[in-house]
Amino acid sequence: MKKSLVLAALAVACAVSLRAADMPDGKWWKHPQVAEQIGLTPEQSKEIEKIFIAARTRLIDLKADLEKKQLALQVAMEDQAADRKSVEKGIEAVESARGELQKVRALMLLDMKQVLKPDQWERLLQKQREWRENFQERRRMMRDGERMRPGPEGRRQEGRRQRGERPSPPPDRP
Repeated sequence: MKKSLVLAALAVACAVSLRAADMPDGKWWKHPQVAEQIGLTPEQSKEIEKIFIAARTRLIDLKADLEKKQLALQVAMEDQAADRKSVEKGIEAVESARGELQKVRALMLLDMKQVLKPDQWERLLQKQREWRENFQERRRMMRDGERMRPGPEGRRQEGRRQRGERPSPPPDRP
């Protein structure tokens, strides 16, 4: 029973933190464009910064702990003489460290969410979806060998370069 509760809590923490992971790198609340788009006030930005600073040291320590446990598990897995019990113990240590890191991230995000008004949070989630879609589109284009070419009216349009084709030079600017 206790183990299933821990796993359920871990799953919830992972799901919430995955939402945070989709945010752009860096302090989104410090980006003027994001702040303007979600209607973030300077006071809210300061409060979110305080929350981030308060959690940051703990996050750094937890990430380092996770990496150490991952390394120990890797070494154990590569050891020809490793027994199942010690490897299992290493796996549990890694997952426990990962869960604690995810929990702290999720709680930090919850604290940030509570600083925002519901409509600001929804706008932030919408921006998050846009960031994720743009990232996935760029990844797909890179994977498929596509590139962006200048289109009409200065906009960019998709183009597909054929194998062996050299990139075309940028158009002359008046």
